[in-house]
Amino acid sequence: MCIFACRRTVTARFSHGEDATLCMDACSSLNAAGHLSVASSHTSNANPTDTTMTFFNFYNKPNRGSNSQRNSHDAGNRNAQSDHDPNRPARTAIIYQSELDYMSRCILDYTDIETGGQLFGFWTATGVPVVAYAIGPGRHAMHHPTQFIQDQDYLQSVGRELHRRYRLQHIGEWHSHHQLGLAHPSGGDVNTMQYGVGKPGFPRLLLCIGNCTRTHTTVNPFNFHENMPRDYVQAAWDVVGMESPYRKLVDRDLAHMLIHPYTKHASHGSIRTVSQTVRETANVKVHWLTENAENVEVMKAFVSMVASMLPNYPVKAEILATGEPQIAIKGAGVNIKLPYGFPSKGPVLQDQSGQQLPDNGTQPWEIGEEHLTATFGRWVAERLAYLIPKPEPVAPSLEPAENIVAAAPTTAETETEEDLRERRLAELTQQVDEQLSAALPAGMAVRNTETQRPTWDVVAYPFHEGRQTVVRITLPAEFPLTPPEIKYGCIEQFSPERPSLKGYPEEIEYINLYEMFHTAGEVYVDLLQWRKDTPLLKAYLVACVMTGYQNKALREGTDVTDYLHPLLDDEHMLAKLLQQLEQKIKETKNQYNG
Repeated sequence: MCIFACRRTVTARFSHGEDATLCMDACSSLNAAGHLSVASSHTSNANPTDTTMTFFNFYNKPNRGSNSQRNSHDAGNRNAQSDHDPNRPARTAIIYQSELDYMSRCILDYTDIETGGQLFGFWTATGVPVVAYAIGPGRHAMHHPTQFIQDQDYLQSVGRELHRRYRLQHIGEWHSHHQLGLAHPSGGDVNTMQYGVGKPGFPRLLLCIGNCTRTHTTVNPFNFHENMPRDYVQAAWDVVGMESPYRKLVDRDLAHMLIHPYTKHASHGSIRTVSQTVRETANVKVHWLTENAENVEVMKAFVSMVASMLPNYPVKAEILATGEPQIAIKGAGVNIKLPYGFPSKGPVLQDQSGQQLPDNGTQPWEIGEEHLTATFGRWVAERLAYLIPKPEPVAPSLEPAENIVAAAPTTAETETEEDLRERRLAELTQQVDEQLSAALPAGMAVRNTETQRPTWDVVAYPFHEGRQTVVRITLPAEFPLTPPEIKYGCIEQFSPERPSLKGYPEEIEYINLYEMFHTAGEVYVDLLQWRKDTPLLKAYLVACVMTGYQNKALREGTDVTDYLHPLLDDEHMLAKLLQQLEQKIKETKNQYNG
């Protein structure tokens, strides 16, 4: 059993005078004799079957501007070393092609700012690192032009599972210097590694530095050793030309927690390998739209959304000569282009000549936990607000002025824009209340009055004795142009005879539906096929389908996508299933009310 026994904090002062805090969580365990032991690779028997593991968290990175003196990584010193001296930094680093590709994809997600992640694997008996699995940034990682800070909770949760399930050790980290052209560790990087290497469990560390152009990436390995912490070695990659045996296995087993890059294809520049050959991929740009069929459906939703917002203009999708898709808004003088790098890079609003239009102080594009369609809908609503039709003014009277009797101002005339939004929100809330009351048994849906946006907690079908799933439905600001947001949670000691939440005392912890598995957001959108006139009940039924099959998959030890993908392939099967669910709920309502 793995126990996080201690937390050490070391303050490192960088050459330019800044402080950074390095935190190390030493993962300790009890051996057969009952003594506390800390994992270490000092011995020559380090291998992937070790039963303990240590984490080193690189929370803070310094500004990349300075560079330190380099000694043993120079060519002359490298040639003087032996590949088989375990007391010095190794001159090689072993990596599977899939993990090199994974880092490339992560870097291409963030070509203008820093990104990074951690490396897991083991060390050979002579101190050569073997990268068996790489992770990228967590959902709450911080990316800046000269700094990357990993999501601590993501590193800890994923790292713990990688060791617990597969005995993989945390052997180092990687981060990009994006297009700064700094292909070696900065002075701050060296200081960080100097203070980390040699700590319990870290006699050696591997640091990989990435760089990129708009289309290519390079990733260089650097080995550090406790005997010479500042004299790192620029290693050469020994690339195993196959997928890591852990990649598909881990991706499947930890799908509920892993965050993967949006970019689906790696694109390598020159990479230094043990054979001194240059491994370079063709200069082929791959756009988000063509990466998979799900993205095509999301693009269709984008076009439909814009058409719904701008009913006075013809809207259609086009492919530019550059291979980038755009949404053409005929007669409005503007187009929306999805550039290479989308969705990490935001959409671009252009005029008919292709010139980018100013943002006029609008909020910058930023992707988060919500689905891409919601982010896009909010962006369009803000950027194209001047094109969205307003209520037509009342035509002036043709009667002579002396015959017109002055009337008191109407409510519409005195309403501010904020008042109008509040009134519209109240109308939508009432409509949803009426829809849910008409379709569901009394008490099955409860309005949550503590949330900022209109929110309902609804018992999910099917009903179960004891542990019961509940879905939370929230109306986004752009509703009904964008679909409702769905979360789900569980309550205990539930009675299916009266499926009501009224008076239920238990606090429910909710999870975003999009976090159910890696592509859950896309599956939700594809199953829902949302339009502005879609009944809200359909969103509830789709959520019931996904959570119901998720519970079934957990009971049977299978993959939930095995149940959901056939529904994506067969619209008739999906329609029939939703109809059956609606009928079952109606029967429950009749029985409950009767």
